[in-house]
Amino acid sequence: MPPFKSPDPPYPYQLASQIAAVDEWFAHRNVPVSTDGRLLLASWNIANLGAQKRKDKDLKLIAHIMQRFDLIAVQEVNDEYAAFVRAVELMDGDFDWIINDTGGNRERLGFVYRRDKVTPGRLFAEVAFRRLDFPRRDVVVTYKKGGEQRIEVYYQLEFTPFDRNPFVGTFEAGNLDFTVANVHLYFGAFKDASSVEERAKYARRVMEIFALSDWAKKRRKSDKTYDRDIVLIGDMNVPMMHSDDAAFRALKKSGLTPMDYFTKTGGANLAGTKSYDQLAITPGDLKDRVLDFNVFDFDNRIFKGKWEELEQALPPKKAVSKFNRYVKHHVSDHRPIWMQFDIS
Repeated sequence: MPPFKSPDPPYPYQLASQIAAVDEWFAHRNVPVSTDGRLLLASWNIANLGAQKRKDKDLKLIAHIMQRFDLIAVQEVNDEYAAFVRAVELMDGDFDWIINDTGGNRERLGFVYRRDKVTPGRLFAEVAFRRLDFPRRDVVVTYKKGGEQRIEVYYQLEFTPFDRNPFVGTFEAGNLDFTVANVHLYFGAFKDASSVEERAKYARRVMEIFALSDWAKKRRKSDKTYDRDIVLIGDMNVPMMHSDDAAFRALKKSGLTPMDYFTKTGGANLAGTKSYDQLAITPGDLKDRVLDFNVFDFDNRIFKGKWEELEQALPPKKAVSKFNRYVKHHVSDHRPIWMQFDIS
């Protein structure tokens, strides 16, 4: 996406007060702290990281949120990844990072991990398929016409190669070793698109999700897999965690268990209405080790002074829209999602 421009007028916020607000909200939302015998895995799409201008204090605020967790999958790291590296350098604690090369939109995917708790394994790769292995399936896309709900069926639609190949990493923490697939899947078009062209783009998105889900199922069953405990994590562009959503059905099709944070706190977008970001795990021991999960809606606490100013000056919808411009520019348009594992 195009970088978010600096809002007018600028907001010269005080970093210390925003860090205090974040810490208060961590406690309010019961986000655990890093402790022995527990692993905090998170995912965060940090919008245009490296592609838009952020001040050092913006990166410090981002770093402060990230350092709550032990292992973070990061999406939208730009080809120019210096801002990503700087954010890691600003994290309190002994953290390190790993990235892949660029894909669609000149984006990279990255991992940030706490070195005294998490050890990278020996397999890092990208998910890609040979042409003869491209999956096919019927995809049902809903849309509205004349006020009526309709469907369009794409029979035996063939998978189109990933726009951004998922980045797979293996890790060890305590008595747990596992595989994480860090993903930023194709968006294409909104659900319920009115045009044929847009519905075809949505169908492509559904096929990417299905292909990833099917990959996890096959790797889980193969005795040649390096580690069969697999977490799919990242921006999967699943609009709603509901059975009538084709994208969500595709995610669950191969037996994965998505973590339903939506009904706990709301969506991972700033409006709290969409579940584009997902945490999904394969069956088995990994599922039994999950202790908790949620989304961290930092935007409901930071920049309080700016929100109060806009709330008094503008109608509600305009106030929210303008406030979100500040959040998107300085931090992100996505909220982090997280899950905690027992690693004892």
